[in-house]
Amino acid sequence: MVMPENYLGMLVEYLDDGRLRPALVVREQANQVAILDGSGRERTLSRDLVLVHYPDRRPRREAITQALAQLEQERAQLAAELDLNLLWEVVREHEQSYTAEELAELFFGRRSQVAVAVMLEALFADRLYFVRRHLNFVARDAAQVERLRTQYERIRLRSESGRRFTNLLHSVLHSRALPNSEEAAPLIAELKRYLENPFTRSRDLTMMLETAVSDISPAEAAYEVLERMGAAPPGPRFAIIGGIRSKFSEAVLKEAVEVAPPVRSPDTDVQAITIDDDETLEIDDAISCEPLANGEMCLRIHIALAADFVIKGGPMDSEAAARGATFYLPETTIRMLPDSISTDRASLIAGRERHVFTTEVIVSASGGILKFSIYPALIQVKARLSYDEADRLLEQPENGEIDEKTLLLRTLQEAATKLRTHRREAGAVLVQRREPKIRVIDGEIEVKVIDNASPSRQLVAEFMVLSNYCAARFAADQGVPLIYRTQPAASGEGGLLRARLSLYPEFHTGVGFDCYSQLSSPIRRYMDLALQRQLVSAVTERHTTIYQPDELLRLLAAAENAETEGRELERRSKRYWLLRYFQQYLGGRPLEAIVQRGGATAEIDAYAIRGTLHGAPNLAAHTRILVRVARVEPLRGSLALDYLNTLSEHH
Repeated sequence: MVMPENYLGMLVEYLDDGRLRPALVVREQANQVAILDGSGRERTLSRDLVLVHYPDRRPRREAITQALAQLEQERAQLAAELDLNLLWEVVREHEQSYTAEELAELFFGRRSQVAVAVMLEALFADRLYFVRRHLNFVARDAAQVERLRTQYERIRLRSESGRRFTNLLHSVLHSRALPNSEEAAPLIAELKRYLENPFTRSRDLTMMLETAVSDISPAEAAYEVLERMGAAPPGPRFAIIGGIRSKFSEAVLKEAVEVAPPVRSPDTDVQAITIDDDETLEIDDAISCEPLANGEMCLRIHIALAADFVIKGGPMDSEAAARGATFYLPETTIRMLPDSISTDRASLIAGRERHVFTTEVIVSASGGILKFSIYPALIQVKARLSYDEADRLLEQPENGEIDEKTLLLRTLQEAATKLRTHRREAGAVLVQRREPKIRVIDGEIEVKVIDNASPSRQLVAEFMVLSNYCAARFAADQGVPLIYRTQPAASGEGGLLRARLSLYPEFHTGVGFDCYSQLSSPIRRYMDLALQRQLVSAVTERHTTIYQPDELLRLLAAAENAETEGRELERRSKRYWLLRYFQQYLGGRPLEAIVQRGGATAEIDAYAIRGTLHGAPNLAAHTRILVRVARVEPLRGSLALDYLNTLSEHH
């Protein structure tokens, strides 16, 4: 197929997901063209994807809709004439390959570009008569076509059975009509088998579930059907839906108990504390601070040295990589590492000697970083505080008597405030959102809203950002391969652009540093564990590294995929259980909410959850209003709110 050197201003058809789509070329480069489609959307694509061009069709941009409609009409007329069975009968004896142009001329009696486009699309969709070899096509022999016809007939019959199965699923999900026992037994068996292993889930059953209910995931639909039939598998709902393993193999558990960490030098002068939620068992960071002369401070961030316990390539490492992270579902916690490591040997439990990777930073009176060092050590945490306890201590009046813990907390808060101010002046975009924390215990739903802007949470977050920056700065200065997190500044009012991963250090707008990585949760995130392993090796083995850049990318891409899937499962499970809570306790009650930008949604203040807003006048963003829950569908994650009235500014 001969293509022109210049497409500019020309109608073309390009390949997109097996279909030919028409568009107007509005710009072009050596290997790419920018096209405008009928909806007015521009996109850039490779010149190689342009398969048909129309030199005599060069509409103005404002006339593209009419031009594409005319082209579509011409194509439809030719497509109605095309009979691939007849074409196959004509060419099958010749045993040669044909281009789409040749077949178009053979069937339609002409080689128009419209005929070529119609022929190409039909041949791309064909699974019976022709074999595609790049852009050439060969007729199958008669025996092959007959075999395929038989195979497709079996599929058709199976699809009839599938339709009956789909109707059963639809009936249970939409009308709650339960099948009789004869129909129920195979349905239950199939759905349980489907949920058991996410890697072997039947594509046919996935399609049936998607057909039965399109607005929830197939796995959620399968679980819901089983639950309504009284046959739900035992265990946490969303762990089963996500196919997440909760148990560890014998090999992993054995290694976790027997692994001997390397000897580390004790640091006995450290007065470190941990600040976490009350129920946290995986304690992976501690902090300490010492005032110096001239308003300077020595800050230390101690991160649990999980890399000392998880040997690269061992059973524990492989399992952690597959899980990607610890997942916190309302019904259960599914840890990345066995409890003997994550909640015991590697966890920074107060009063016990623990392996840490310390970042020691000297900061100026204004919060600037003067110098830093990173090193492995052995410390003993002096005290553990909860966030609530730390906030209470920080709220005590300054003129009263204070104990050693409160004094340390205030010193830490002073340091964190300076660091935060310095980052803001460097361009950091500081955003804190409240988030609901949901727990389901023996069927009872407990809801607590976490305020990430509380003094103690901001304090800890600031120290973690500092530690992550220093790790990235060390790697960049020493040439240690690392995965950096970057975030370019957004133009206009579009908010922050999405952060991305890179092998090269670049500015991160969200934190206000010229390089940034994330290594502060190695017990709970595999990416942090692997990068910690890399830095420990570089620090202790004279710049010897565990991973080369290409290996890092492969390893962390897989881990991030697993983590992303798990985080989405966390999000869905939290919303599901929070909406179940709304169903049980909040129906009909007036609730305070805040209008979001655009006015179509509002966030219920007490629960930090958003829903669609109905019946409201034109309201500015951030207006405080009263709403009532109009409709709630936990399975679909849907929350609709009815507007009641606007609250005064001083409410």
